[in-house]
Amino acid sequence: MRAVNLLPRDMQQRKSFREEDPAVVVGSALGVIVMIALGAAFFVAHGKANTQQARLTKAQLELAALSEKKREEQKPAKPSAPITPIVPPPAITGQEASWLSAVSTNLSQRIAFDRVLRDVSLVIPDDITLSSMTMSAPIAAVATPGVPPPAASQGFVIAGTAFSYDSVARLLSRLALVPDLDTVTLTSTGSGAAPGSTGSSSGGGVQFNISAAIKGAPAPPAPAVVPPAPIDTTTGSSS
Repeated sequence: MRAVNLLPRDMQQRKSFREEDPAVVVGSALGVIVMIALGAAFFVAHGKANTQQARLTKAQLELAALSEKKREEQKPAKPSAPITPIVPPPAITGQEASWLSAVSTNLSQRIAFDRVLRDVSLVIPDDITLSSMTMSAPIAAVATPGVPPPAASQGFVIAGTAFSYDSVARLLSRLALVPDLDTVTLTSTGSGAAPGSTGSSSGGGVQFNISAAIKGAPAPPAPAVVPPAPIDTTTGSSS
């Protein structure tokens, strides 16, 4: 006898599970497993993030509460009492006061020539050539009654050569910035040999002489006070 399939035609055309390709079946199963694993990992990470966010919010609320509490408990600081030294400073006696006054006077009149030279060397332009420089301690002029006061001595005198009058003007403006110099004055200018300079100088350029007073001149001594002659106020007896 011949076998006859009694199933409908649409059922006859379907393939059974055993007839499917094993690679397709295995790939589909692996895809389903990966999707399930990713979903599980997402839900676990989401739960951990929610937990950490809740802890952070709780910590911020506690910090804010502590800050408010500290502000309420803070009290105004009391002024600190002056500290009394254990050993009081020694008192200055009459003799020590005179010594201190003498030292202070001498220090105020002290002239640091090295500082003056350093400051002058920093302000001299490149187009200036100095031929001579004289520095001496200023001498205070003593005022004499009835006699016009003598001119103050110039303790700083320089002579040199410049390329132009603009260079001389620039040197004057820079010397006026030196703290230890006062009344910077252009004494003379001209071409040829510089007055007061030694040796010969080549032609061209401007020769100049500049003088200035050095600060720190000693104070002039105070004039002696002559006590007035006593006046006889007694009257002679009448006979």
